[in-house]
Formats: sequence, structure tokens, C-alpha cells
Amino acid sequence: MDNKTSGKITKEEIKNILIDHYNKTYGGAKIDRELIVLTPDKNKNSDCYFFALAGTPPKGYGIFITEKRVLCLYDLSGKRFKEYYLDKGISDL
Repeated sequence: MDNKTSGKITKEEIKNILIDHYNKTYGGAKIDRELIVLTPDKNKNSDCYFFALAGTPPKGYGIFITEKRVLCLYDLSGKRFKEYYLDKGISDL
């Protein structure tokens, strides 16, 4: 597990990590994709955020579980490549 020592990350940093991993794994020119964020449904007591790097298919994913303060990042085939413990969460959610 890779730990982020500051305990805080931004959506832009998540986007850049996913883009860098995609470029390193699959090569090609640097892509610049939108980061899609699905927020929890407050009516259903859901405390999980889902991130997808736009594309067809999406070029990477992330799941942030607020209760455990864990961010897991996955490549486009669903293989986890990074996990962060974020004691201060995602600063711009």
C-alpha cells in the first residue's frame, strides 16, 4: 500500500495519477480527460465516492470510502494499482 503522508489529496491530483498510470501502462500521447465524480446518495447513507477518467471505455477508476478514509485506484481493466490512506480526505469534494 502506498501511503500519502499529508493525508490529503485533491480531485486534480487523482486525475493526474490516473492519467500518468494510463500513459505509462498503455503508452501513446499524453491524454487529457475529464474526471467524472459520482457522489454518495445521502438518502441511502452511502459514504463512497466513485471516480472515472473519461473515455470509451473509461481510462481508470477510483473509489474513496469515507468511513475508512481509503482511496483505491484501478486501471481500465479493473486491477488496483494504488491505495492511499487519507486521514484528512479529499480536500475539494
